Amino acid sequence: PPVKMGAPVTDITAGILGAMAVSAAYAHKLKTGEGQKIDTSLFEAGIVHTYWQSAIGLATGAAPGPMGSAHPLNGPYQAFQTSDGWITLGAANQKNWLLLLDILDAPEIAKDARFKENADRMGHLKELEDLLGDIFAKQSTEDWLARLDAAGVPAGPVYNVNQMHEDPQALARDMVVEVDHKRLGPVKTLGLPVKFSKTPGRVASAAPVYGQHTREVLSEYGYGEDEIAALIESEAVIAS
Repeated sequence: PPVKMGAPVTDITAGILGAMAVSAAYAHKLKTGEGQKIDTSLFEAGIVHTYWQSAIGLATGAAPGPMGSAHPLNGPYQAFQTSDGWITLGAANQKNWLLLLDILDAPEIAKDARFKENADRMGHLKELEDLLGDIFAKQSTEDWLARLDAAGVPAGPVYNVNQMHEDPQALARDMVVEVDHKRLGPVKTLGLPVKFSKTPGRVASAAPVYGQHTREVLSEYGYGEDEIAALIESEAVIAS
């Protein structure tokens, strides 16, 4: 059956596409003085994410089906369960595949004609998944990642959300920051995912409570303190 994405991919992507379009239209206006209307949608944002599957479908006429965590063109490039968790593995090109074979110490796989080249492996991906799955299940995530990293094979752990927040790289990149919330005090939230060398930004405040900035907004639009108080008293606006 269909499976929902973990995040609202089309919503977020449509916003990113809209922001990109605004930037492009603004660059055009700076050069020509001419403005324009821009238009995108959740529907189109969803279609954008089918680039691999659409390329395959348009080229072959066959609609690709579910593949779990596997890659549609290269393998093995997917998640495998270990004795205590999961890892993702990127041994998709021939160099990394041969490096993986050295790590696995599985001569029977190396000699198997079904897995000699990438096209062979993709043609027998289910059999390969089963064989590799049995091997990876024998050792821990930490053990496998140490061996894969030492050999230069791309791999990483599959985190839950809390583990992701605690990852040293996430912390080093300020992707988890602490801000002050009006009611809750210090709280943690996600940081800014884009870094600027000349104009660095940051997440400086927590999400506001309802009506938190009413006074500031009205003041910016020229309302005096007495007028703002009267609006609040009459419940024309909410302030907290």
